[in-house]
Amino acid sequence: MPTQDAVADHGRRYAERLRAAGTSVRLTEYPGARHAFLTLPEVEPQAKAAQAEILEFLRAALTG
Repeated sequence: MPTQDAVADHGRRYAERLRAAGTSVRLTEYPGARHAFLTLPEVEPQAKAAQAEILEFLRAALTG
């Protein structure tokens, strides 16, 4: 099941531009996730996993 984010294409293009500019990027799509699902960790089951992935990425980038 693909993402249900109505603006997912914008996010993909943004990631491509960041990557082209030499910025470290990780693009992860969560099947069935809607836009802004990260703000609803008690409602959206994938939100906590996504938040953990973001924190891991940022820690690695900032300490690395």
